[in-house]
Amino acid sequence: MLEALRSFIGLRWTRFSWGLYNLLTSPFAVTLALLVFIAVMLLARSPRIRRWMTRGAIALLGTYWFVISPLFSIPATQLLVQFVPKDAGQAADAVVVLSRSREIEGDRYNMAVDMMSTGRVPRVFVTGRQQSINLVEKIQQTNLAKEQVLGTICARTTRQEAYSAASILGPQGINSIVLITDSPHMLRSWLTFKSLGFSVIPHIAPLPQHVGWSDRSFLAVREYLGLISYAALGRFNQRPPESLSQPANDILEDFPAERCAITSERLRQWTAQR
Repeated sequence: MLEALRSFIGLRWTRFSWGLYNLLTSPFAVTLALLVFIAVMLLARSPRIRRWMTRGAIALLGTYWFVISPLFSIPATQLLVQFVPKDAGQAADAVVVLSRSREIEGDRYNMAVDMMSTGRVPRVFVTGRQQSINLVEKIQQTNLAKEQVLGTICARTTRQEAYSAASILGPQGINSIVLITDSPHMLRSWLTFKSLGFSVIPHIAPLPQHVGWSDRSFLAVREYLGLISYAALGRFNQRPPESLSQPANDILEDFPAERCAITSERLRQWTAQR
């Protein structure tokens, strides 16, 4: 019952936070809304209400423009990676690439292919059907085999990505991974994968240069809220490393391999449909 409640809250949190992110990363819309609100408040009959509401809206407008500026975005993002260990280039059993929208995913899939090409990792784990197809197309341009691609089509949240990786990689004896995601997302992802018993080497994929300051700021704000949420739900609680070889029932039930795993046959069918 408790785990079902956690899953419900987690899914609602994901939808709410991305909806809020999409709203707040439009400076024109936010500024226009606050300016309209100020104009309406100036028509209020009560001087006291007019004064306080107008001052509050102006303060909100100033705060918003500070938050979407480099003065906030840069230190907020840097603080998120302050406690994440650096990637020293050591070998691992697999590289796990966490998905993002196309606008902010950057070069993470090429990074994964490069790691495989140089022999640092023998296989790659991805989340999402389209992501796996794109990765196979990149692999086909090298001497690597598409059978080296593992993954899931069932994960929508960071927790689900970690659980699905544990359900598929754990039973294969894969416990050391290189984890690729962007700098705002790395701390929460690193802590989540570590909690399941993985030995995690974080590898940060820079956000594309076209990603604006407002997007960078609210990606960071979303991660701070996510860290609080995950900590409150106990999602950073450490499981023993040996639990990976036999994942807990809650993981296996959420991500059954026959329904969720990306297999060579599925990849063949998907690429044939392109």
